[in-house]
Amino acid sequence: MRLWSERIFPGLCERAMAVPALQERRRHMLAHVAGRVLEIGFGTGLSAALYPPAVRELVAVEPSEGMNERGRRRAGAASVPVTFLPGTAEALPFDAAEFDHVTCSLTLCSVSDPQRALAEIMRVLKPEGRFHFMEHVRSDVPERATWQDRLNPLQRMIGVGCNMNRNTPALIRSVGFDLPPVVQEMERALPFPKLFPIVQSVAVKPA
Repeated sequence: MRLWSERIFPGLCERAMAVPALQERRRHMLAHVAGRVLEIGFGTGLSAALYPPAVRELVAVEPSEGMNERGRRRAGAASVPVTFLPGTAEALPFDAAEFDHVTCSLTLCSVSDPQRALAEIMRVLKPEGRFHFMEHVRSDVPERATWQDRLNPLQRMIGVGCNMNRNTPALIRSVGFDLPPVVQEMERALPFPKLFPIVQSVAVKPA
C-alpha cells in the first residue's frame, strides 16, 4: 500500500490536479494573501509559483513523503521564501496566532479529523486572519449525495483517504469561522464533476 500512496499516487495526483482550470482557481484563491502564510497540504507544490509578492514567508505542511519530494522541487519556482515543516493539519507545530493567512486546496477531503484540523487552523491564525480554501464537497443535490455515500469507501481506497462526501463549509463554521454562503460549482476539469462539486471561498477568524 505504501508503494501506491507514496510513489504511484503522488504522480497521478499531480497530473490530475495540474490542469489549467484548477491552476486558475488556485491563482484566484491566492490573489489576496499576504504576510506570513501557512499552506495546509502543500502536496506536490502546484501552488508554489502562484503566491503574490505580498507574501513575506510561506510555510508548507505536508505529511506525505512522496508529495514532499515533488513539492520541494517545485518550491524552487516560488517567488516567495518557502519553509517546509513536518506535521499534520490535526497537530500543527506552531504557537497561537502566528499567521496572517492559511490556505488549502483539495486537502480537507483527506485529513483524518477535519474538525480538529480546522480548529488548529483557527488557533494558528491571528484575530481577523483569513482561511482561503478550495475543496470538493458533499453535493447539495440529494440524489448525487446518495451516490457519494455509496462510492465513498472505494474513493477512500483509491484516493489514499480522500472523502467525496464531506460537508466542508458546515465543518468550517462549526469551529467558529465566519463564512458567508458558498455556491457549489461543477468543475469540468475533474472526472465525474457532478460527484465532485467545488466550493471556493474565504473564512475569517473573529477578532
